[in-house]
Amino acid sequence: MSSRAWSASRRSFGFDVLVSAIAIALGLALRMGPHPGLLDGPYLHQASAVVAGALLLNRRRAAFGSGMAVCAVSLVHPTHALFFAAYAVGAYVEDRRRALALIAALVSTTAQPWNHPAPSDIVGGMSVALVPALLGLHVAARRRLRLDRAARAERERELLFERVRMEERARIAGEMHDVITHRVSLMVLQAGALRTRAREDDVRATAEELRLVGCKALEELRGLVAMTRSEQQVGSVVAAPRAVLDVSDLVADSRSAGVSVDVITLGEPHATSPVIGRAAYRVVQEALTNVHKHAPGAVVDVRLHYVGDEVQITVRNSAPTRAADIALGTGGSGLLGLRKRVELVAGTLHTGPLPDGGYELLAVLPAGASPTTTGEPA
Repeated sequence: MSSRAWSASRRSFGFDVLVSAIAIALGLALRMGPHPGLLDGPYLHQASAVVAGALLLNRRRAAFGSGMAVCAVSLVHPTHALFFAAYAVGAYVEDRRRALALIAALVSTTAQPWNHPAPSDIVGGMSVALVPALLGLHVAARRRLRLDRAARAERERELLFERVRMEERARIAGEMHDVITHRVSLMVLQAGALRTRAREDDVRATAEELRLVGCKALEELRGLVAMTRSEQQVGSVVAAPRAVLDVSDLVADSRSAGVSVDVITLGEPHATSPVIGRAAYRVVQEALTNVHKHAPGAVVDVRLHYVGDEVQITVRNSAPTRAADIALGTGGSGLLGLRKRVELVAGTLHTGPLPDGGYELLAVLPAGASPTTTGEPA
């Protein structure tokens, strides 16, 4: 406990001791009403005052229990601790029904109607006891209002932060689009120029493939930026129809790059939601990219297995047969980012090496179930 918290706790306990001492002093000095309680005897008045006053030490930490005990002691012989207990019950008991019931019991104990006092004495006793009880209820209401305002302010700060984050995300997406699109566009133009000027057929064919790959990259980049900019509120997403997973372009690109890829579809293919479809597409894309980076010369087996409301994607490659010809760079999100993407759509991802030196990636996605997120993770 910090020194400040310890000091505040000590001051709070000191105040409770002061309140208890005042209640005991009033009880010892003044008799409450002209009639005794349910019992009467020598020193019973003083004993009730001391016991009821001591019970007030716990009036904030256990307001209901303390109030019940004070009420029981005051039934034996009424004491001024009733007034302090009525305030504590109104101020610190969270359950309003229990608080009002106990307040009614404390007020009745103060008025002592069973001793047949004059009606004016009953009304006067109840009025005096109601004043601290109503004050306690007022304090509790103000405290709840203050807490509600603090919670509302916290929610407003969170919403403001979320709005700033979304705006910053859109700004970064725009900058990314401007910078990367410019560079990729130059690559596409240069590939087109090379295709026009080249004399050899194989060079022209390679340049055309580079140009098509660049165009596809530009198309995907523009789609990603458009989706990011469309999120005007949390959870919004660009509407798209359900479609059957199609990875033929990824397979064709890998084969054109010299990777042997076989695709097997098991079960009856069915349409998936756009979010699930994008996640499944990225799973195959990331797996093939890792093969290009880390397993040159490997044979790749892609299996799409539709089982009930799930689609199981297995990408398995054999051991590499040679060292990488070109370093494609590192530092991306890789499998960690892919795992987060899969988990966001309530799927699972398992990866690991194979005994023969290859590698396997297995993703299970809820093809027919509703995902836990409404937008594609960026």
